[in-house]
Amino acid sequence: MKKKLIICAAAGAASYAGLCALIHYEIFNRKAKIPSKIYQAMQPKADPDKPKTIDPRAQWLSEQDFIEYRIENDDSQSLYAQFLPAQEKSHIYVLCSHGYRSRGRSEFRLMTKFYHDLGFNVLLVDHRASGDSEGNYITFGKKESADLLLWIDKIRNEFDADAQIILHGVSMGAASVLMLSDKREILPNVKFIVADCAYTSVTDEFRHNLKKAHIPSSLLIGSVDIVNRITSGFSYYEDSPSKCVIDACVPILFIHGGSDDFVPTFMSQENYEICSGEKDILIIDGAAHAESYPTDSAAYEEKVKEFISKYLDKESD
Repeated sequence: MKKKLIICAAAGAASYAGLCALIHYEIFNRKAKIPSKIYQAMQPKADPDKPKTIDPRAQWLSEQDFIEYRIENDDSQSLYAQFLPAQEKSHIYVLCSHGYRSRGRSEFRLMTKFYHDLGFNVLLVDHRASGDSEGNYITFGKKESADLLLWIDKIRNEFDADAQIILHGVSMGAASVLMLSDKREILPNVKFIVADCAYTSVTDEFRHNLKKAHIPSSLLIGSVDIVNRITSGFSYYEDSPSKCVIDACVPILFIHGGSDDFVPTFMSQENYEICSGEKDILIIDGAAHAESYPTDSAAYEEKVKEFISKYLDKESD
């Protein structure tokens, strides 16, 4: 009987370990299949009688000539970005950081024109394990933020020593830029951060969505983190956007959709409350996750322009 119990316990432990490895793969690995299926299922069904329309801003983006760049990160991965120079020489650069399983050009397909029309340079990066960049594992801001430091260095060391940089992130990309908010090495070039629908921490985000799915989170999150340490070399308990904004050294504009239930609205509100630096917050009524800009572009642009007016130096002719 004792031997049988030991065998059953070992089999149960092995099954649980396998389950955690599978969950980690589907959440973190770029080749996972389930997230894309869930995303497709969430999309509204197209009306066959309604003609397809393309947003003019997205159409404009498709007609632009981008310059392609690659850099190598500390994990020897080749990272890809597309650069759209301003029409006239400008010292202002917008470094755009996309969300989970997205890529720079698609995440900022509408917003790029806004910044370009203001006369700014725009750099659309593909994070590791996304788009045309190398890498197998998404790290929810931990290593993406370190990669962004390399792009910042490229801007100021190779493009323009006098660069004024805006860091603009959406969802996971917003978490990534917030995880730079306390890094004084980004000064003086980074003038402010726009964080659109960032989570407070990876663990908070996981707990929220596991709770929605009626799945107990306490043991599962810790076990999956063990797998993450083995595969990616870090614990997602180590750092978080909420920890970083406590010591923020650059101004931050927090933006969130009022109807966001994937990264709930209260997470940006919490980040805003504990942020120690100069800050403001905009909640877009009725906007779902990462939909604040399409939902109310005018309010979004007005608030960003306030930060531009307040924190960017006037450029000399």
